[in-house]
Amino acid sequence: MLTSPLSASTFLEMSPTQLLAASSVVVDGEVLEVHSFWNDDRTLIFSEALIEVSDWVVGESPTLVRVRTPGGVLGDYRIDAIGFPTFARKERVLLFLRPDGGDIMRVSGYRQGQFRIEVDGKGVEVAVPTLEKEVLLIGRDGRRATPPEPVALSTLKESIRALVPETATLESKEP
Repeated sequence: MLTSPLSASTFLEMSPTQLLAASSVVVDGEVLEVHSFWNDDRTLIFSEALIEVSDWVVGESPTLVRVRTPGGVLGDYRIDAIGFPTFARKERVLLFLRPDGGDIMRVSGYRQGQFRIEVDGKGVEVAVPTLEKEVLLIGRDGRRATPPEPVALSTLKESIRALVPETATLESKEP
């Protein structure tokens, strides 16, 4: 019997302009700690990462930012939320963030708004998209979108900062 592989999650592709418009801040920082916990009904596990911000690419935030996302591990229980951000202690990340109540932030665009920062063989800092292979991105035209590729961190930051006037124009057109 033959079967075709199915994607675990499907998301509408977001352009950098759309990601920025959905965010209040874009930061570059290091994950200091990650902890998981049950929701009040003990039906879902969430994880929170404490990020120490080293660069505010766009917008302003405190130096320490708490980011919440579905999924995590508690004892023998594990919830994998495909398409949602995950964090590991001591990793460096670039995040598009929006408020999620109180002092908690959420990554905009699911994993589309999360990049891991790595150093390539030439010593160049590279922003690596974090979308899993199981995630299917669909363009606004209904066709499969091309997943984002790694890009030099400096190039990504410059392109994000260049979009600020464009997103301000988009926001001013909203009713």
